[in-house]
Amino acid sequence: MKCKYIVSRWISFSLSIFTLLLFNSSAAPEAAYEEFTVIVDAGHGGGDPGTVGKSNYEKDIALQVALSLRDRLLLKAPNVRVVMTRETDVFIPLRDRGIIAKSNGGDFFVSIHCNAFPLTERSGSETFILGINKGQQNYARLIAKNESILFEEGHKEMYGGFDPGSPEGIIAFRLLKNAFRNESSRLARMIEENYQTTLGRESYGVKQAPFTVLYESGMPAILTEIGFLSNENDEKLLESAWGQDLIAESIFNSITSYIKEVRITKGEIEEGR
Repeated sequence: MKCKYIVSRWISFSLSIFTLLLFNSSAAPEAAYEEFTVIVDAGHGGGDPGTVGKSNYEKDIALQVALSLRDRLLLKAPNVRVVMTRETDVFIPLRDRGIIAKSNGGDFFVSIHCNAFPLTERSGSETFILGINKGQQNYARLIAKNESILFEEGHKEMYGGFDPGSPEGIIAFRLLKNAFRNESSRLARMIEENYQTTLGRESYGVKQAPFTVLYESGMPAILTEIGFLSNENDEKLLESAWGQDLIAESIFNSITSYIKEVRITKGEIEEGR
């Protein structure tokens, strides 16, 4: 009788240990989401329309995609905190976007934009991280994204005399630090791969550019160009609710996959700063 009692207790103890290990194992992936804060930035806004298509402003499409991304993160990734730099059609200075990101303890900064190109047949996506490529001469497109500075009162004093319309001003970004490059590159690649899988569109890949909003964020950051408003087919996709949802879903899948893959916590990110 005593033997049966001992065996029974041993089985009960073993099952308890097994259950504990199983619980801890299944809970481990969730820890990757703990306190992870994503800053979602809708480009331009208010008096700064950004790129203009035949019937759409970049500021409006960027905002709709950003809101769709926010809703997905809140619904499907409850342990991811979402902070928006803007949720309405208002102008937010580039420096203030960085302040919002840093003051909220952001772990990653995602800026959403639309593209344009003189050749209207060009369509697809590309995603940028902070930096500058050797021999990069396409200043016009870089300047366009930094021109939001000109809508800011006292921008010369605020940005130390940086002139976004000057090639010399762009080249000055060569001196900026390359912190967070690996983290930014990883998410940027995931986003471009997801665009291709979900939308079946051409990807121009991951590039470097001296965008002020990426520098001001002070954390791993990407700027994703979701399509060309200068292309008729892209504009139709970008202005449609289903197209905006597909793009938001692609970015959402990339963010959640990124968090799971790198298994990094907010504290670990801050150690690298």
